[in-house]
Amino acid sequence: MKDFPMQYITIYHKNEKTWDRYVKKASYRNVSTLNHNKTGQTSVDSATIRIFDINDYNTSWFVKKGDVIVNQKVNDKIEDNSPITQLSKKYGKSNIHKVNMVDKFIFGEEDKEMEELNHIKIGC
Repeated sequence: MKDFPMQYITIYHKNEKTWDRYVKKASYRNVSTLNHNKTGQTSVDSATIRIFDINDYNTSWFVKKGDVIVNQKVNDKIEDNSPITQLSKKYGKSNIHKVNMVDKFIFGEEDKEMEELNHIKIGC
């Protein structure tokens, strides 16, 4: 999306026993957002990330609640079950985020001019 400042991020997606790494171009914003759901649970987001490359979402790249995001392109391999600790030591706590929610927004199903607004929104 041309109106959003874009940068590379790294997503660490947890599989059964390993952490897969995906580098994506995204809009990254530091925020302070309080989320409520139907059960009354609350989470606080410190970053909102929008990824506009949705064509391969859930086929060649994945993200879900509990995954970890670094707000830059990195090549680290996760060595244990503590990715936030491992990555924070190297990149700083303010650059590492745990995913709280993932939403998919599709606007261009009927209006092709709106397709560029389609994105995955990640709250961390």
